[in-house]
This record gives sequence, C-alpha cells and structure tokens, in this order.
Amino acid sequence: MIILGINAFHPDSSACLVIEGKLKIAVEEERLNRIKHWSGLPLLSINECLKNENIELSDVDYVAINSNYLSNLFYKLKFILFNNPELENLLSKIKNKNNKRNILDLIAESIGQNFKNNCKLLKINHHLSHLSSGYFDSTYDEAINVSVDAFGDFASFTWGKAKDGNINIDGQILFPNSLGVFYEAFTQYLGFRNYGDEYKIMGLSSYGKPTEVKKIENIISEKKEIDFNLNLKFFNHHRKNISYGWDNSKPIQKTLFSKEIIKLFGNSRMPNDPIEEKHQNIASSVQVVYENILFSLLEKIYKKYNLPKLTLSGGCAQNSLANGKIIANTSFKNLFIPSNPGDAGGAVGAAYIAWNKINKKKPMPNLTPYLGASYSNIQIKEAINSKQKLFSNKKFKIFYLEDEYLYQFISKAISEEKVVGWFQGGMEWGPRALGNRSILADPRNPKMQEMLNIKIKKRESFRPFAPSILIEEAEEWFIDFVDEEPFMSRVLNFKSDKIEKVPAVAHIDGTGRIQTVNKNINPRFHKLIEQFKKITGIPILLNTSFNENEPIVNKPEEAINCFERTEMDILVLQNWLITRD
Repeated sequence: MIILGINAFHPDSSACLVIEGKLKIAVEEERLNRIKHWSGLPLLSINECLKNENIELSDVDYVAINSNYLSNLFYKLKFILFNNPELENLLSKIKNKNNKRNILDLIAESIGQNFKNNCKLLKINHHLSHLSSGYFDSTYDEAINVSVDAFGDFASFTWGKAKDGNINIDGQILFPNSLGVFYEAFTQYLGFRNYGDEYKIMGLSSYGKPTEVKKIENIISEKKEIDFNLNLKFFNHHRKNISYGWDNSKPIQKTLFSKEIIKLFGNSRMPNDPIEEKHQNIASSVQVVYENILFSLLEKIYKKYNLPKLTLSGGCAQNSLANGKIIANTSFKNLFIPSNPGDAGGAVGAAYIAWNKINKKKPMPNLTPYLGASYSNIQIKEAINSKQKLFSNKKFKIFYLEDEYLYQFISKAISEEKVVGWFQGGMEWGPRALGNRSILADPRNPKMQEMLNIKIKKRESFRPFAPSILIEEAEEWFIDFVDEEPFMSRVLNFKSDKIEKVPAVAHIDGTGRIQTVNKNINPRFHKLIEQFKKITGIPILLNTSFNENEPIVNKPEEAINCFERTEMDILVLQNWLITRD
C-alpha cells in the first residue's frame, strides 16, 4: 500500500511517501523551489517523492492531507454567525477549502499523470496529524500527546492519550485563543515581520529581563481548567483577513496585533530599527509568560492522566527554549518531539493516520531525520564538472579524500579556525541542519560567532549557534540532560565549568540548543566529531544550517554556489573537497 501525504495550500507545504507502513521520503517544497516557508500545492515535492521511489501517480492508493474542513464545523459556523468577519476573509478561506477538496485533480493535471481509478483522498484533522507525527515516531506505546500551534482546523491546542496505536483527541482549545498567535503577534511587534521569525524572539529573550510580565498577563490569562483566554482587544486575527499567501507564494500575513498593544508598550519596532533594552525585556517577558502558561497546561494534562511520557508537536513545539524546561517544570519524565513538528510534518502525520486507520496497526517508527535526496560521489563529481567555468580561474582546489583521511583533514582544519560546509547523505527533514547540510566550525573560538556572521550568515548577532555533541558525552556537559536529543529541539544548560571551553555555542545565559549525535543514526558526523575530540579534547562542533539567507541547500550545485559567494574556507561534498587556494 502506497500513501502520499501532503501539506498543501498552507505554509511549509510538503509531501511524503509511506509505503507498506514505512516512511520512505519526506520533502519540504521550500528546499526545491528555494522560497522560504512556501505555501501552495507542493508539486516539486510530490515529483521528488515519486522519483525517489521510482513510482508514478497511478501506483498511489491514497492521498492524505493534513486538513479537514469539516472539523469543528459547528464552532466555525457559530463564530461566523456572531462575529461577522470580513467578506475578504471568508472568500479567501472558501477558495482554500475548494483547492483542498479538488486536490487530486489539481495534482494529476499539473503533473500530467493520473491517479488510479480507486485512489481516495483522505482528509485528516490538522491537529490529529500533528499528534500522529509525534506519537508514531516515538518509542512510546502509551503516551500523552499535545499539539500547539497558531491555528489548524479552527483549533490551536489539542491533547489526548494514545495507546496500542490508537490516538484520541480528548480536548482542544479553539479559535480565537492561541499561544501561537500570542507569540507571533509580539514577534511582529518587535520588528520581525517575516513568517516564521519567532525563533528570533527566543534568541533575543536571553538578553533581557522579564520586566513586562504583569502587563502581558493582561493580554493572555489562564483559566482553572485546561484553557486560557486572549484579551482580543489586543489582536486582529479574529476580525480581519490575516490569511497567508496561500496560492504558490511565500506566506505573507497582515498585522496580528492591534493598536491597543501600541498604547500599552509604545510604538512597535520597525525591521531596520536598532534593538533597544526595552525590546529585549519585552522578548524576555513574552517568553516567560508563554512558558508559564504552557507548563501549567501541561501539568494539568499530566494530572488528568498520570502518565509520564509526552509527545509534543505543532509549530509551537519549535520553541526549543521552552521545550528544554518542560521536564523540570512539569511532572512528565520523558519528552519526544519529532524532527519536523510544524505544519510540514503534518504531511507525515496525515499519512501515518491513514495507514493506521486502514490497516488497524501502527506504522513503523522512523528513527532518522535524513529523509531527503542523497547524492553519490559520482553525481557530485558531475555537479563539480558542471561548474568548471566557476573553477577555471584557479581560485579553488578540488580533490578527493577517502574516509580515513577525510575526517582527519577536516577536523584539523576546523581546529585551525577554518569554516567548513559539510554536505553528506540525505537532506534533513525538519527546520534544523543536523549534520548533513551543515556549516561547521570550532566552538572554542570566542570570536567564531562574529566570524560566521561576517563571512556567511549575515544575521542578527543575538542569535546563537548550536552545539552538536557526541551522545555519549552529553551528560558530562549539560546539567539537565535526560533524553537523547537528535533533532535540536531543546535548549539545555551547560555545566558551569564547561561554558568557557565552548564560548561560540554557549548562549549569553549559559545555554545551548543541543543536538546529540548517535553513531548508529549519523555515523559520518559522529566520526568527524570524534576525530575533533582527539585533536582538541572537545566532543562538540559548532553547527549551523548550510545557507545564506535562503532555505537550506539541497543539491550539490546549491552548496557550491553558496560556498562561492561567501567566505567559507572548505566545502566537503561526500568525499569531494573544494578549498580556496
């Protein structure tokens, strides 16, 4: 049985294939069309999936989409009846629903192939898809599953218990109350206006003090039950058309915060304005209030079920700063967050649920995030040859190293302050570079963060770089290390005597967004860090995404282009190396 899972006409559009219960490939459209958070019909991703598995549309039995317009229909109609939203908003949503309803025809027409006659479209509740992406990829048989995001199918927060492969939705918080909207509104207010900029608030929050908590608690307040309220006078999302650019475009939305927030905090920061202390303090306060409500909701959910294992998904599950504090601030003992917990990951969750419902059994858990296309040394040599004009001026040296010499050469180069583009194996599934499409550097150099921003990243100085650490060493370096963290989903505290050893990856507050590297999951990255430890005594490399204000590179040609236009010192493409002469 072949199931095509898709997230379509929604930000971070994506596609995947689940074949006989196993996830074979998963791709985000932005990695192929090079437009961040792209929203629309993910035709390139669908084609990539089919090509990777050497199948055609006529081989697909089911298409599962992570949205069901019938979900919470009564509440949607009730809201429209009593709130009279703008006509533009309603028309936008109706068009979006029609696109999803006719999606099989749209795919077949665009790709130029037909589905088999009995291929069916399965519309899966948005949050059920999120819960599924967390539960089925965890090692838990029985667990509490929580999904938190802005909105999907009229809900923003959903929870339930799963056991023996059966996932239940036991409760939800509905529109217009949303932790995701709360956080995104303040992201916009602080001058970060692009879709998906919330991670910048996390980095900025560490520089401030939570001086504005009392004010913000007037904007969002918790209830006694598992619920909270937004004070809607501070927001626009319930009365204006804030729809994204749904149709084949970069997501663009209108302002979520109202003039009441300006009355409370003063004028909003413009994108090019300097960041002042008050902005840092507001960021810190927003993070604190978000965490306080999240932890309280999770603790109430724990008490309802008294189960120690939690899976967390949805867009807000990318708040790694909050995630790292969940175990310490709730009664849960174990936490699993999938490698792609946001909307793109809903494609996988929808496909999993489809398999589960049709076959009455669990899909096979996926243990690796490296689910995209990979390239052989032969293919990479062809890509290098196609760039001969670029290399003809002899600014670069190109050569091949076998593995035993490759790890020695690159680890030594990194220890000598070289910045390395590291392109290996399959593309990562999720928002983080996890050692296959990464830029690597020496974490011991206190000036490395500044060097990387000057040479390559050209981004805000308050955004930290991540430590990738050998899993067998993690407990020695981090105070609150509990579980394996292969997907860079949690920020943890370095031990105090370790911070000065790795200043390039220790944030101002002594934390790091940890990635544990397991030799059974990524043996090549593990060997490189192992070799770096032999030279330096440090089992950590600085790891950041292989890009320059663009989606993470996918193809060898894209890696070469990024290397050429930045000041990266060495590019490693499997066993091929390109160095600056």
